[in-house]
Amino acid sequence: MSTITTYRPLFQLDIFHKFFLDDGITPFDINETVLEKQLQKYNWNSFGKIVPTAETKVNLQNHRMLLKPSPLGFVVLIEAELLNDTAPNYTPLIALDQDLKLEFYIQLLDPQFYNYTDLDPAFDRPLFLSNYATLYNAAAPVYLARHNEESNAKNHSVSEAFKDFLIKKYGDLRTEKPFIISLKMRDAGSGLNLILLNGTLPQHTPHFKIVFHNRKTIWRYYSVATKVLIYTTEPEEKPLVQHGIVPISNAGTDYPTPTPSRIYQDRDTDGSLIKTYSNIYIN
Repeated sequence: MSTITTYRPLFQLDIFHKFFLDDGITPFDINETVLEKQLQKYNWNSFGKIVPTAETKVNLQNHRMLLKPSPLGFVVLIEAELLNDTAPNYTPLIALDQDLKLEFYIQLLDPQFYNYTDLDPAFDRPLFLSNYATLYNAAAPVYLARHNEESNAKNHSVSEAFKDFLIKKYGDLRTEKPFIISLKMRDAGSGLNLILLNGTLPQHTPHFKIVFHNRKTIWRYYSVATKVLIYTTEPEEKPLVQHGIVPISNAGTDYPTPTPSRIYQDRDTDGSLIKTYSNIYIN
């Protein structure tokens, strides 16, 4: 019986951001038509990139895997054999232990990331995004979402004890790589397995996603000449978006959408965020 060796996807992970993808107040994933349109002009590398940990770099090499970044996220490919059976069945050329983990940092490239992202760097870092539970979150684990499920990256923030553990284990979390993705080959608790029980690849590639939500702010409009406040949306917050229109109108005047560059935050004595403002200066 002949065999065919080829590279097959082990898993795919999409990394989406609503600031870049939403069309004004229309969610990018409201339907397939809008989703397809918005994804055509999307590239998540405008704000971040994927970086394997040192251990994962070794595991990728030793197991004949390839990391392939894409505008939508990344894919890990693995060299596998196809036996010419009636039912196609791909088997990794080098067997994968069920407890093997592949781990990656999300490195931030945009210094304004937290301005337009619904995360507070004082409290929502690091994030731990995984397909399995740990001793620290076993009571209420939050798993990576499948590609057709709802996702909010903020839900993957961790307890103080878990944070201390992660920072000790993953030294780069202290730098510009504040988010860790950890994928285990198999996990009985979540069912989000990358390989089958017999070690072969599933017919349908495991496909996950992470969605960063865009920040909502109170918009304040000032006169360029006098610096006097002309109009504010307070107490209502409006979403920050790169594309489309968020309608703001008052007394027959249409107001422009703010950029993420002018963000001002009010915090209490404990450092907790109370309000976030966007200041816009108009003639």
